[in-house]
Amino acid sequence: MPSKPTHQASIEQLHREVAALAEEMSRPTPTAARASLLPFSIGAAFALTTFFIVAMVSKLI
Repeated sequence: MPSKPTHQASIEQLHREVAALAEEMSRPTPTAARASLLPFSIGAAFALTTFFIVAMVSKLI
């Protein structure tokens, strides 16, 4: 009678995933200034790009 297959591979995979999660959780969280300035910076970059495109298109017309 064959013995039950061991789940060693899935247990090892689980250990790797837990180790990766622990490493990710140990990283410092973004500072409040960085977390609040990032959306503003993205918005400012989008506004400047839009302004530049509108200025170039109006210059060509």
